[in-house]
Amino acid sequence: SNPTYILMYKSQDKPANAAHALKFFDWAFANGDKMADDLDYVPLPDSVKALVRKQWADQIKDAGGKAIAYK
Repeated sequence: SNPTYILMYKSQDKPANAAHALKFFDWAFANGDKMADDLDYVPLPDSVKALVRKQWADQIKDAGGKAIAYK
């Protein structure tokens, strides 16, 4: 299988765009398990989703160093 990576700059000069991207990925994490299973993919474990969300909060910031709000 091929892993999927989400690549985003740590410092965002367009935080609204970054928030939209993170909202999409958060939606996919919350709603994509059945779709993944239907396509014969293995859904991400909840622990992995939680780790990714934590990394977003810890690492993806606006130009002032504030975490990007996506919820």
